[in-house]
Amino acid sequence: MRKMRIADCELRNRRRISNPHFAFRISQLGWALVLLLALRPVGADPIAPSTPTKSIPDEMEVKIVGSYKGRFLVKKIVAPVTMNLEKLQDFPEDPSQRILMDPLPISQSAEFNARTEVKGHAPFYPWIPAIPEPPFLTMTPPKLDKDHPVASWMFEVFNPQGQTIFRQRGTNALPDELIWEGKDSEKKFAVVDRLYSAQLTLTGQDEKATIITGDSIVLPAMVYGSAESETVELSLARLFAAGKADISPEGAVMLSKLCERLRERGLTKMHARVAGNQQDLSYQREVSLVQALEKALHLSPGQIEHDHTMPTLRGEIASFWLKVGSAQ
Repeated sequence: MRKMRIADCELRNRRRISNPHFAFRISQLGWALVLLLALRPVGADPIAPSTPTKSIPDEMEVKIVGSYKGRFLVKKIVAPVTMNLEKLQDFPEDPSQRILMDPLPISQSAEFNARTEVKGHAPFYPWIPAIPEPPFLTMTPPKLDKDHPVASWMFEVFNPQGQTIFRQRGTNALPDELIWEGKDSEKKFAVVDRLYSAQLTLTGQDEKATIITGDSIVLPAMVYGSAESETVELSLARLFAAGKADISPEGAVMLSKLCERLRERGLTKMHARVAGNQQDLSYQREVSLVQALEKALHLSPGQIEHDHTMPTLRGEIASFWLKVGSAQ
């Protein structure tokens, strides 16, 4: 019975193969398979069944755990413009409060100015240099070879226009230090808010000149005189806010340094003068300045003589004449 079924299946298969429609369909499938294999890229992997891919979300939350060994500085520290970076040995060092190498205007450093000490009964700012006094510029000559001495030398100080306002000459040996004490051939004496630059010229035996550039300085204030009497000049542009009679942040520190000098030297008599182009504003600044000094020095009203005038050759300044004597 089984053999009959197998024979019957073989007979039907032969009939299907002999059928022209069936053969045509088989040939179509063969050519389609050949075409697919021809279009398949060389070296491509066998066709693998497609697997469902997981969609990646647009936002992800990743938790990273670590440790930071540095130190954050939250407080804003800004160095003032009057800071002398070469004399910081007296300043209390704090690694977390580094002083900027490029100092910014003192008006932006109120928090930094709050760092003070108490010297006696008054606040003391150890990191702010004292009011400049002569010599204003110093220059150390270079060490020269004994086999090649100089025939002459010339020390000069220039104004902002490059003109010589002080000159010192010499021959043969150079001094250990060259100084400028403020003599000015143009304005008789140095003035505030003006650029001064030093230069040394060395001339050898062969008449060849060597120029050495020295330091430059702009004085925000200055003091000159003797032990019994002194004159202090402060720049109005730094002492007051622009166009106002209010003491600026830099001016408050300058007045603090002035008061320190008064206490240390025992100068008790004072006359203050404001020299400005606008008389009304000069009067207001005169009153504001005297009130600030009376408060800082704990003086009664009227103990400081004061007036105001038009500016002279020395520019817009606040001048103080200080003397030793009993307070009025």
